[in-house]
Amino acid sequence: MELANLWVAQHGVPDGIRVAVKSDAGAILQLLQTAVYTHLHADWHLPGDWIGAPGFIVVPKPERTTNSNSLTAVLFQKQGDMVACLAATPDPLPAAWVRVAAIGQAEKGEALLAQMMALAVPALQKQGVTQLAWLTVDPWPNPWLPELGFYRGSQIETFVKEDHKLPEVADVPGLTIRQVYSTDFAALEELEGVSFAPIWRQSAHALAVARPQSLSFDVALLDDEIVAYQLSAPSDTGAHLVRLTVHPEKHGLGIGSALLKHALEYYHRKGYYAVSLNTQVENIASQKLYLKFGFAPSQQRLPIWILDIPQ
Repeated sequence: MELANLWVAQHGVPDGIRVAVKSDAGAILQLLQTAVYTHLHADWHLPGDWIGAPGFIVVPKPERTTNSNSLTAVLFQKQGDMVACLAATPDPLPAAWVRVAAIGQAEKGEALLAQMMALAVPALQKQGVTQLAWLTVDPWPNPWLPELGFYRGSQIETFVKEDHKLPEVADVPGLTIRQVYSTDFAALEELEGVSFAPIWRQSAHALAVARPQSLSFDVALLDDEIVAYQLSAPSDTGAHLVRLTVHPEKHGLGIGSALLKHALEYYHRKGYYAVSLNTQVENIASQKLYLKFGFAPSQQRLPIWILDIPQ
């Protein structure tokens, strides 16, 4: 964060830069609709859901003054407009993601981002966050992030399937698949914890938020113990497989194949044949499963940027 501190030292912290509060919701929404640069992380939350978190930073416009008492001057004096905002939040700890970013001034974009990061990162550090990740769907932050201490951690590639063909899948003795229950979320959070590095984990809260928005959400039980789950969402073209997780100790038993086939058959019954998913480029085992089911890499890759936060 040396450059962030340097930006603050050289340019000063903008007047009023602070943590967002609930009354900022309207101004933040307006900024997201009009900003030069915007970023919304693909998750189940709305931007306003993060307001109040210590890592949600806003830069209000300086209040304008006028010597005129005319009705026109009063009507056109917009107080509380935002220049920029940044939401960086964990869910769950110890990793956080950049959830929301918007900058309304192109010529000051890098400086504003650095100033917001300079306030957000200490707040994350106090919460016990050890890594901050940013999936840059739009490329505008990419030239600035190395200067702020971020490094390229991985890439996400989209795989697509546009036919109804399914491979033969062997039965797994003792395996049952059913829809998720609200009482399953704690077990799924534990499954996430043993299956993924911190930045990729889903919390019980996030999964609960996802449930009513999902297309399908199933758990797989082996001898009545949850060992896997899949979570899918509707997309613009069909269905999107958001998550397919199998307990590491149960790999190689055919559980992933059974769960994926179950999900695809459900999509087909609903009339969805175009299916997409995202996976890390280095996740070869998952890619083998998806290729087996007729998915093909789209060559569309997006970078994951990582900022290590010492404790």
